[in-house]
Amino acid sequence: MNRRDFLKLLGYSGLASTLPSFNAAQANATPPLHTGKVLLTIHLGGGWDHSSFADPRQNVLINKWAATQPAGGVGNLRFAPLGENAAFFNKYYSYIMAVNGIVMFTNGHDVAARTRHTGSLVEGLPSTNELYAAAVGANLPMPFVRQGGFEGSVGIMPFTALPDESLLRTLANPNFDRGTKTYYSNAHIDLVHKYASQRLTKLQNQPDNLPRWQRKLEELQRARQGSVAMEALATALPTSLDTLDLTGARRNGIRELHMFLVLAAAGLTATGSFGTGGWDSHGNHDANHINTLTDLTRLLDYTWTKANSMGLGDRLIVHVTSDVGRTPSYNSTNGKDHWSLGGDIIMAKNAPWANRIVGISGANHEQIKINPNTLQRDNTNGIYLQTKHLHRALRELLGIQNHPLAQRYDLKAEALPLFNPAVASGITV
Repeated sequence: MNRRDFLKLLGYSGLASTLPSFNAAQANATPPLHTGKVLLTIHLGGGWDHSSFADPRQNVLINKWAATQPAGGVGNLRFAPLGENAAFFNKYYSYIMAVNGIVMFTNGHDVAARTRHTGSLVEGLPSTNELYAAAVGANLPMPFVRQGGFEGSVGIMPFTALPDESLLRTLANPNFDRGTKTYYSNAHIDLVHKYASQRLTKLQNQPDNLPRWQRKLEELQRARQGSVAMEALATALPTSLDTLDLTGARRNGIRELHMFLVLAAAGLTATGSFGTGGWDSHGNHDANHINTLTDLTRLLDYTWTKANSMGLGDRLIVHVTSDVGRTPSYNSTNGKDHWSLGGDIIMAKNAPWANRIVGISGANHEQIKINPNTLQRDNTNGIYLQTKHLHRALRELLGIQNHPLAQRYDLKAEALPLFNPAVASGITV
């Protein structure tokens, strides 16, 4: 593959635009690889019903299943007996923190998606994915990859679309011809790289370089630095990507999640955003949610099982969120409409803050104030749990709360001990 073709590939994958600038002194530097926490956000497009998952009600007006089945419970959590929820919670309750009763002050899809990903109803703040990528991954080839979910960006670290698999394999090792043989011997490739690097350094150090020419040289340097980083991908990339879930069924999203985990294990990315649809259940709510919940729990089960097998489980944090919530009551077509109250889950392996419920929604999924210190119901001195509180806490969990970019994009939110294992809201209904 010649240099022009490789630069084109970098452009198609987004690498050329997201790699940081380099100078001649960095020509032979070893590219940084991410070894810290990996944030995976899964967006449930259309608005999921948390009473059908981690905040159930034993009330037939809210949950029709309550007429014949009790809500399930394991550890300190409760769950709705729909889909494969029981198997999922029994397997992963020690990973899960349920965040209930999030007040969003909107029931519109777009604005709700914004606030649930950024902590703000108005434009101008980055998603936590974008902020985390900019804070810890600015020098990575693909700091923030996206398959779906929230699209907004403030420009501090635009996402890279998840690459096509064939393109990814070419990037991992451009010297391979369809994975069966090499174009050139490794010794010859090393020699070419050595002299190409020396030549580029000499060109960059010319005192009479015009600004436009200097920028082009820097683009070439970024591409070469990215190609070196891709060698880590060649080691981590398996001969084939998974397409089946753990039951052996072909499932959309498995291949893409496997690709993300490979990129994360190789140290090439710090965060990813994924999305599933079908949650806007204005009609036939229970049947629709059974299907989407089964899809979600199987994707999560695959993600954690694969991450653990790859040695990535202890670094992974999974945030499952949505846009609008769903009304506590059913409409005339057995559906549920938009609601401005919802819930998320945060998952991590061996987390002391897991197996907890934080936040409270009332008997009919109404807004409830909680004490900012104890997280217990407090109608006098309490505050409403909002997305800004959750995202401030996520910034702290990720270790970026004091980063200059986090200070620039201040959420102006009270500090709540959402990840403090010593306090919790607990089961309140």
